[in-house]
Amino acid sequence: MRVIAGLAKGREITAPKGMNTRPTLAKVKEAIFGMIQFDIEGASVLDLFSGSGGLGIEAISRGAERAVFCDCDRSAYNAVKTNLKKLGFEDRADVRFGDSIALIGSLALEGKRFGIVLLDPPYETDLESRAIKALDERGVLEPGAILICEHSQKNPPAFTDRFSVRKPKKYGDSYVTLAVYEGEEKA
Repeated sequence: MRVIAGLAKGREITAPKGMNTRPTLAKVKEAIFGMIQFDIEGASVLDLFSGSGGLGIEAISRGAERAVFCDCDRSAYNAVKTNLKKLGFEDRADVRFGDSIALIGSLALEGKRFGIVLLDPPYETDLESRAIKALDERGVLEPGAILICEHSQKNPPAFTDRFSVRKPKKYGDSYVTLAVYEGEEKA
């Protein structure tokens, strides 16, 4: 796996050992960053269910100010730490080990807010929908925050009524849905 663009363009990143993570395919990553290319510069990014950290690292490489990474798999956590150190992005990142839904509550207590959230949990779980609900309820989204959700056709994420949701785009077996947080104004 390689970083596609920006400061670390072409640099290789390490995937976690084992079968617990599913790295985002290059064509899907290109599509995702094509969707948000004008929103990345200076953004605060949350990469939940981060796996290797490929999406959050791509955001930092393209000009995001900071990224918080979280995964409950120890090898994924270690891979993110290794990749950030190798690329020299440690000072722009915060890597957390543990439950991603619980992390949202911790981030809220710390007063953190995000302009871009990248969600790529195991496809056949309800983690993505639970995370979206927690992000909305806990107040960690900036007005106009963008959520990028990778999912299967059978298990699309559920959004609260405070999101404007675009039609999912299909890339092989993966689907990508972009949603914009409208906050209180949309209710």
